[in-house]
Amino acid sequence: MAKALTIGAPQHPAMSAAYEQHCREMLVPHLDALLDKVEAAGWDRGQAASALMYLAARRLTPA
Repeated sequence: MAKALTIGAPQHPAMSAAYEQHCREMLVPHLDALLDKVEAAGWDRGQAASALMYLAARRLTPA
C-alpha cells in the first residue's frame, strides 16, 4: 500500500523567506503525485502544470 502523503506544520514565521521555502518543500510530493495521476490518465504533464499555475494564480485575487 502506498504511503499517505502528509503536510507538516509551519516551522517559521509567515512573513519569512524560510516559511515560503518550507511550504514549497511540503507541497512538492503532493504536486508530483497529482501530476503523475494526471499524466497516467492521459493528460500532457506540461499542460497540466500550466493549468495548475493558472488555478493557483486565481486564488491570489478575489473572484
